[in-house]
Amino acid sequence: MTKRFGGIFLLILLSGLWTLGHGASLCFKAKAASFRPNDKVFREIYGSGIYYGGEIDLGLTSNIYLWAGIDYFSKKGKLTFTGEETKIQNIPISAGIGYRFHLGLINPYVGGGLGYFNYKETNPLGTVKEGHVGFMGQGGVLLGPGPFLLDFQAGYSYCKVKPAEVEANLGGLSLALGLGFKF
Repeated sequence: MTKRFGGIFLLILLSGLWTLGHGASLCFKAKAASFRPNDKVFREIYGSGIYYGGEIDLGLTSNIYLWAGIDYFSKKGKLTFTGEETKIQNIPISAGIGYRFHLGLINPYVGGGLGYFNYKETNPLGTVKEGHVGFMGQGGVLLGPGPFLLDFQAGYSYCKVKPAEVEANLGGLSLALGLGFKF
């Protein structure tokens, strides 16, 4: 599955490079986000936290764009029954399509796509390391008069997993602040 998702990511990158040669745009963004997991048990063990990430937006037309990104979330918590330390690391790699509304300096956008959630949970009970496909959605506002952009983004992700007979959702709500550069 990782090879397939890597192929999709490469296809988006190559199509973006092709569109650049035909007058389209390319934008690189770095972001930090406050993340609140959807799953109640996940929140009880790890709580909410901060994740970091980056995105590439490839404009196909003045309004339609493809995006690809990677995020990193890592947090320590305590197991609910024993109180022992547990650690989770989640690295979703995502890709999708979006629509941007041009209103001058303020450019709202919406988008959706798929994410491949690579996660690893380590505690005294053992280690689980897996990857699963989930869904991603995002909306926000880009601000900027020139090539430099400020991005206010709200996101939602959903990825149901079931390691070791316990079902959980690795997704959640996020509010991100990003800085970008547009070519």
